[in-house]
Amino acid sequence: MLKKEYRKLHCLMSQKVFWLIALSVTGITGLQYFSSRECSLHELYRELYSFPLFIAAMRYGTKGALICLASIYALYLPYMFITWQGSWKQESVRVVELFFYLFLAAWAGYFADREKALKAELEQNRFVTSLGRITSGIVHDLKNPLISIRGLLERLAKGKGDCSRYLPVMLSDTQLMERIVYDVLDFAKPLKLKRKGVDLSAIIENAVRICREKAKKAGVSFDVRLSDISVEADQYLIERALVNIISNAIESLSEVSRLTQKDKKISIKLERHNNSAQITVRDNGKGMDKEIRKHCFEPYFSNKRAGTGLGLAIVKKIIDAHDGRIDIALPDSGGTAFIINLQSLPA
Repeated sequence: MLKKEYRKLHCLMSQKVFWLIALSVTGITGLQYFSSRECSLHELYRELYSFPLFIAAMRYGTKGALICLASIYALYLPYMFITWQGSWKQESVRVVELFFYLFLAAWAGYFADREKALKAELEQNRFVTSLGRITSGIVHDLKNPLISIRGLLERLAKGKGDCSRYLPVMLSDTQLMERIVYDVLDFAKPLKLKRKGVDLSAIIENAVRICREKAKKAGVSFDVRLSDISVEADQYLIERALVNIISNAIESLSEVSRLTQKDKKISIKLERHNNSAQITVRDNGKGMDKEIRKHCFEPYFSNKRAGTGLGLAIVKKIIDAHDGRIDIALPDSGGTAFIINLQSLPA
């Protein structure tokens, strides 16, 4: 949806720039034709042609600048011949200016084309770098459990080890590999929303229920405060986004040694805020620095030892697909707060 809106805006801006150039050229030429020949401003009028030439070069490159120059020549040369006074000394200024416009169009167009080429090359390099980073991340995440499974199978093939002990480990590793594959597929494919009016508090309660066992093992408790708010959303996807955020908060708290199990807490609050439903998921862990906060929604960016690095990227993709917004706050008292805003239905 955002890409479609961007294309519409880009097309609209292109049309506006085109009409700005066309009207500028015709307007400046009109000043030449319809003002008195004795008017002292004709030289100034000719100088104004540099404005649409420069705009055409910056927006459309050398080709656009030369087309604009051809239009200027086509409109201005008849006026030049009509007002020709037969003296080369008097007319040389106008002739020189026409050649100057040719130089300006070629010069500005050259630099505009070069900048566009550099941007395209930079974008291509960025794409290749991102592709390499993503591929490296996938290979790295799949390699570790694969090595583990292979090692255990080789021991079993040699008649060594205890099958009853190895099977749960291999099952856990295969589940991790399955999760990695599904995360990659989910991130790569476009989301198909099945929107309907849903009770947001019920979705949050179910997400907490799913994460409760994991929280119990990590010694994390919940403080849940909900309001009766409905939204039009895909229930499964919103629940999945919340489970990812809550799971991240549990993992973050499990790494904090300064807190006792009794003090490790995740606060979840749902309230109305400026005609929207606002969900706040906050933990009292160590928080995150500015660099992690800046990149945490990027695919395959992770500061955890294990994981696909796609969890928060998928969360943002889900919220964006619902025309919502997700932000990260770092409270002065410590910890991290994820704030989600979704358009609410009338109460």
